[in-house]
Amino acid sequence: MRSPKSQSKMAGFLAVAPFEAATVLAWGAVLVGTSVDLTTYALSSFLVVLVGVLPLTGRRAILFGSVPSALLYLAAVALLRSSAGGFSSGVGVLALVPVFYVALYGSRRALAAVIVGVVIFYLAPILLIGASEYPNSQYRVALTAVTVYSIIGLTTQGLVRRVKQGAGEARERERMLQQVNDLVRNLFSSSNARADVCEAARTIGRADIAVLYEPAGVSGGMRSSATAGIDTESVEIPADGETAVHRAFRSGEPILLSEDLERLVGSRELWEAGGRPRAILYEPLLRGSEAVGVLVVGWHAEVRMTDPAVTVVALLAHEAAAVIDRADMMTQLTAIAETDALTGLPNRRAWEARLRQAQRGRESFTIAILDLDHFKAYNDSAGHQAGDRLLKETAAAWRDQLRVGDLLARIGGEEFGLLLIDSDIGRAGEVSDRLRTHVTHGQTCSVGFAKAAAGEGPQQVMARADAALYEAKRHGRNRVQAGA
Repeated sequence: MRSPKSQSKMAGFLAVAPFEAATVLAWGAVLVGTSVDLTTYALSSFLVVLVGVLPLTGRRAILFGSVPSALLYLAAVALLRSSAGGFSSGVGVLALVPVFYVALYGSRRALAAVIVGVVIFYLAPILLIGASEYPNSQYRVALTAVTVYSIIGLTTQGLVRRVKQGAGEARERERMLQQVNDLVRNLFSSSNARADVCEAARTIGRADIAVLYEPAGVSGGMRSSATAGIDTESVEIPADGETAVHRAFRSGEPILLSEDLERLVGSRELWEAGGRPRAILYEPLLRGSEAVGVLVVGWHAEVRMTDPAVTVVALLAHEAAAVIDRADMMTQLTAIAETDALTGLPNRRAWEARLRQAQRGRESFTIAILDLDHFKAYNDSAGHQAGDRLLKETAAAWRDQLRVGDLLARIGGEEFGLLLIDSDIGRAGEVSDRLRTHVTHGQTCSVGFAKAAAGEGPQQVMARADAALYEAKRHGRNRVQAGA
């Protein structure tokens, strides 16, 4: 495998080889069947070797791409033409070589300088030398040659510029596609898929804001479920609004707006909070042929539908529906896995996860263990269905007595756990006693509770609460006992 240095040398050789071949052929052909002024011919040969076009120096194209070397090459051709009889030598066409080369590899300014050199190459001999070698009748030839060479040079340079621009856009698209691929892979494991989709759209699209809209239930409106680049509350666009959000959602087709934004933008509040972007893309999120949302991306700069940024946002939107679906499914599966099927309360798994969270967060907490008294006897006498109803209805009654943030979980057959955050021992006793009085079907329960001491872990607190529960059972049941 060639090294980068050898590859660069090979590329340089291939770039100049056709021009070297034409030069060698012309300098050799002049010597065949033509009377040549050897002194002038030798000087022209020296100049062309000095330029680095001929392979005699071993410096292939080191200087040839610069304006001075291109003009020096024209001077060498002028001397070669003069050595072989002027216009009649037929070598004037070599003036096209530096024009074409600079058009391929040089700047527009360099090309203009070389074209000026070609004008001098053709007109100077007619004005300064004249006579039979450069007669006035050759003005037409000179004018035609300069015009044709200029057209060739400018056209070639325009094509090269478009090719380079296309190659640059292709590289940019490839980079963005790789970025989309990496982002989508990360999004599938995201814990906040909607917000991360918006942030990903803003990042890869080099945009200023991104908003995700989803249907707002039976109202028929569209509600913002996540944003990036905007710090504001969720907003809802009514169903009767004829906005670009609704149009993109209903049609399943992307829309790029740069005019009439105030009327069609959707939420003017979000638009103004995002700094009033000048161009906004509305990209529907599709599940098959059905739209499930609209990803809105805004730029403060002008953007066209053909821009790579728009393309990669569309690609991201194509994957975003699957990402959000998976996130919702994982949430549902997690909820199922952490929910007791009978009572609808969190199960033992969710209970232990919340205890670990409380420990990591160093929260102040109290644990109570509730156990239905004589549940087995009730179950045996009334039947399992009645036992299930007792558990289910008691759990619902208890849940209504708790504040937001308190966790009630079913951690065993007829055993429940209660986690109270930032609650003193007095309130813990009050809540526990209130739950004791809300057992349904005329049954009772016993409760033991304990407050975490400094540096004490959840399992230690649970052990003390469990010991308190057994103490309550031992003293006659249907009572609340604080842990030692």
